[in-house]
Amino acid sequence: MKKFLSNSVKVLLPLLISAVVLVYTYRDYDFSKLWSDVARLNLWWILFAVIFSWLSPLFRGLRWNLILSPLGYKVPQRDTTLTVFTGYAANIIIPRFGEISRCAILDRYNSVPFSKGLGTLLAERFVDMILLLLIALITVLWQMPRFVDLFSGNFKLPDSAAEGSSTPTFVIPEYIYWILGAIAVVALLWWVIKCKPLQMLKNFLSGLWAGFVSLKKVDNLPLFLAYSLGIWLCYYLEMYLAFFSLESTAEVGAIAGLVCFVASSFAVLVPTPNGAGPWHWVVITMLFIYGVPVDDARPLALVLHTAQTAAYLLGGLVAWLVLHVAHRDRASYSR
Repeated sequence: MKKFLSNSVKVLLPLLISAVVLVYTYRDYDFSKLWSDVARLNLWWILFAVIFSWLSPLFRGLRWNLILSPLGYKVPQRDTTLTVFTGYAANIIIPRFGEISRCAILDRYNSVPFSKGLGTLLAERFVDMILLLLIALITVLWQMPRFVDLFSGNFKLPDSAAEGSSTPTFVIPEYIYWILGAIAVVALLWWVIKCKPLQMLKNFLSGLWAGFVSLKKVDNLPLFLAYSLGIWLCYYLEMYLAFFSLESTAEVGAIAGLVCFVASSFAVLVPTPNGAGPWHWVVITMLFIYGVPVDDARPLALVLHTAQTAAYLLGGLVAWLVLHVAHRDRASYSR
């Protein structure tokens, strides 16, 4: 019973967080005009952007293969790539479950021990964290005057944004901060009481070190870095290219697209299905700050996120089927 409740919380809590943030973000949106808003979008640009949703796991799978090879595991590039696709889909169904499923699939089909696979994923996360922080730092420094005005209270709404909405999307009622703060304190106290933070930290650092050591043994480091940059370039393009689907968002420019991308990358760290909720709020807010009317930003965020989620789920399903069939045929042949 206790395990059932724990698993239920892991599934239901992310859905609850997502639902609350989505309701708040779209609280005064008239969904009766959703189809007319969607009709205003150039869906070809949305489709073009979604293509990069399939390229990012491809680069990640190829990069993962480079990390596994020095450990003595010759896994076909096809398997690492398809496994990453399944991980992306699993993360949507149960947030943070994708990493576990990737290691389990690789263990099952390619006899890579779960612990070793997890170590390589920690190495991946280390590289991704460094790249994201560097991109965020460059972006903030590049747009420092705008951020200074925003957080100092001197920020003025662009005329185009003011025309599109009388209610600034990025203004959060004070009571929301108190509620979120109380939840955070209770969650922290529960975690300290129920878990063993020092032991968890020790295990995490141990796994991170094992994965980092594997990075030092990568045979083709330039290719590894190229794949890493390719992953983040795809993440950026799958958002920015979609901006060309509307006239108002097409005019914000590549730098504003970069700001939206960086902010949304931190938003997806919140454990909700594919970042649903926090991702929408952040993207709409950033677009609003750069002069995009809320009435344009809301349907664009909704359509783009839905398209990306569908692409990840479809890619994961196809990848799982291909892996299953390929290894079933191999097993039959060996007999």
